Amino acid sequence: MDKITKVSKVNVEKAKHFLQYEGRPLDYALYCYAFEHGSREEVKKALQHFQNEDGGFGNAIEPDMRCKASSAIGTAIGLRFLYLIEADSQDEMVQSAVHYLLRTFVKEKNGWQIVPKEVNNAPRAVWWNYSEDWPWGNPTMEIIGLLRHYHTLVPQEFLQHLTTSALSYITELEHFDHHETMSIMRMIPFLTDQQYDKIASNINKMLLSIVETDQNKWNTYGLQPLYVIPHPSCKQYELFAKVIPDNLDHLIAQQTSHGNWEGNWSWGQFEEEEQMAKKEWSSFLTYDYLVMLRNYDRLEN
Repeated sequence: MDKITKVSKVNVEKAKHFLQYEGRPLDYALYCYAFEHGSREEVKKALQHFQNEDGGFGNAIEPDMRCKASSAIGTAIGLRFLYLIEADSQDEMVQSAVHYLLRTFVKEKNGWQIVPKEVNNAPRAVWWNYSEDWPWGNPTMEIIGLLRHYHTLVPQEFLQHLTTSALSYITELEHFDHHETMSIMRMIPFLTDQQYDKIASNINKMLLSIVETDQNKWNTYGLQPLYVIPHPSCKQYELFAKVIPDNLDHLIAQQTSHGNWEGNWSWGQFEEEEQMAKKEWSSFLTYDYLVMLRNYDRLEN
């Protein structure tokens, strides 16, 4: 039997050192919460930097978009982190974020406009130029999942309408988008088994169509198996069970000598700000990949 590759204790410590001294305070606080019994309050303290007075999140919580203004995508990310630290519906940051989402719902689109027009006034990656033409499910699907979790703060008829719309949309979906797929996958844990059963076959079809299983292409931008199956308990694990060990090996091999992981995309504009964003993305990816690797028992004890 082949020996299973793991991240050594030394390299885990290097990753922690990178997060602590070169990463975002938010990602280091998330790391401490996940790995060292760190406090929820420290994560919230770091998150406050990104939450605006209107309750939404902005201020480059998505590093490739330097806009200070709140956005649906930024608020989905902020609320996701609050969920990860088990902040409940009584939490003021949660309440403010949910209220922002309820206020900014676009009835005509039956969802959320991913970013505001203000993004065009700030440094950003080319793909964050303002546009009305976005796949409906990004970030609306993830938002629906999070609102289902914080359902006591949401009108139930509205939540039922959103859930029904999401299930119908997925059932009819024929063309698959990378980021919309990620948003859908983040919604799935918040569905009931009965709701999931309605979309299961099309979820499988979507993943088999869009997830890259050719390891020769894993160094390019794309949807790798681990991005949609971050834990072996995921419902769709068996679809990629044979290739996930190789994907884990590949991920471990990508750790740099400084202990961090880096993104493989470029903005194409605003070079100075892009370098800042790359470091911030490296910070988040380092935290996120460590969690993923731990989920698969790929960190040395």
